[in-house]
Amino acid sequence: MTTSEKVAYLKGLAEGLGFDKESKEGRILDAILDILEDVAHDIEDLEENAYELGEAIDQVSDDLADIEEVVYDEDYDEDEPEPDDADGDASEDETEDEDA
Repeated sequence: MTTSEKVAYLKGLAEGLGFDKESKEGRILDAILDILEDVAHDIEDLEENAYELGEAIDQVSDDLADIEEVVYDEDYDEDEPEPDDADGDASEDETEDEDA
């Protein structure tokens, strides 16, 4: 049973009691029930917003995982030579230093 349903049940009980809404106690009870109804609706809105935010966070997390997969390619091995040095030749700077 949701909070709104519980408040509706309480309102039904109060109406079934036949209390006088014009008496001091009746006005207070009626105001309390109205406030409870507003709070119940606010709680439902917050729950809905929290669910939507959770869905958005899951989507962002999935997108980030895709980006990490591209940026931090798991197939990349740090011990392998750079694509420029794939043939194993030393760069020109290194050979000039050896000649000197």
